[in-house]
Amino acid sequence: MEVLSRLRRLADDRVRIAPDTLERHLIVADLLGEPARVLDLGGLPRQLEGFLTESEVVAANVRPPADVIIPADHLPFADASFTATTSLDVLEHVPPASRATFVAEMLRVTERRSVLCCPLGSPEHDALEGEIDDWYRELTGDGHPWLREHLEHGLPTLESIRTLYEAAGAEVTFRFHGDARVTGEQFRTVVLARKRHRPADLARFAAFRLPYRPKTALLTAPTPWTNRVFAIVDCG
Repeated sequence: MEVLSRLRRLADDRVRIAPDTLERHLIVADLLGEPARVLDLGGLPRQLEGFLTESEVVAANVRPPADVIIPADHLPFADASFTATTSLDVLEHVPPASRATFVAEMLRVTERRSVLCCPLGSPEHDALEGEIDDWYRELTGDGHPWLREHLEHGLPTLESIRTLYEAAGAEVTFRFHGDARVTGEQFRTVVLARKRHRPADLARFAAFRLPYRPKTALLTAPTPWTNRVFAIVDCG
């Protein structure tokens, strides 16, 4: 039963999830190495754990599902109580006025390394997400939940993220990944396969997804179409 459980988890982690989700988890796992104890802030139970098989991973969130339910304004953990911390695509869902506290608390409980990633705001990326949300609304009759939050709160820009870490007194390194235009087309392909179930949509999804190989190369500078930024801090 344990073997079957691990195989199912591998399928969930490596095949069923969207390529963009897979890539950010692979990158974060590579950046973290093999820390003993990891706090995945805003993550889903057992998801990052599938990529850090030698680590104890605690998924903390303000609502279920989570390993630990936490308040929105602080982390109920002692200083440096986790070897590493990470947060994957959560900052853009945090109201701008609360983002400084979010980053400061994440760093406070980190012993060695903290890695945060999120979509990188730019005029081009913002406009593209607005177009995709309009397309999704026309297709389904309603806006997409996380795109609505992106548009409401605004995608974090590089300078705004830098300011968050400066306010926390941390020296941060940035790396950049992907092209928002490519990710947008992937999103449309996945949505059409899931929502319309037409043979042509399913065939297009299979032709794209089955041969897909994750792309995890990181750049040292952004472009106007950069999809995601990774903020890396070494503590202590």
